[in-house]
Amino acid sequence: MIVSPPVATELSSYYQSYLNYLPENNLLEALENQYLDSETFYQAITEEQAMIRYAENKWLVKEVVGHICDTERILVYRALRIARKDQTPIEGFDENFYTPNSFYSDRSFASIYEEWRTIRASTISFFSHLDFSTFDFQGTANRTPVSVKALLFFIIVHERHHQKVIREKYLNG
Repeated sequence: MIVSPPVATELSSYYQSYLNYLPENNLLEALENQYLDSETFYQAITEEQAMIRYAENKWLVKEVVGHICDTERILVYRALRIARKDQTPIEGFDENFYTPNSFYSDRSFASIYEEWRTIRASTISFFSHLDFSTFDFQGTANRTPVSVKALLFFIIVHERHHQKVIREKYLNG
């Protein structure tokens, strides 16, 4: 099944800022390919590198990956509710409360990586088994209209954004 990316008008202004992170034409294929690319990326990060902060008061590398895990869980939950036609508005979340209360900083990077792998496998399974029409279903999250397709899009580009930050600001290249 081919799930084409949303066009700019289907996205909130916040999500639109991430459009340059997705050159692919099939969101499901991009999600599956990203799993393989991300495995390679995360496997190359050592426990020592996972403890790097690029500036004072910035998250550790392992906290960034933990944030990716938390955000993916939340976005899939939103997609599940919308895919099941639950029209109850879904509240936003504040990542700045989640990360310090996650205790990712106390865990091994290997354990966070394994958690990411489990979450991503579940995400792929969920989206791969939706009916094609479901991707256009809309609901409200964080006081903003959003579709299942837009949530899938953001799962992909959110991780790409943070991996770029890890490469450029934490690992210098």
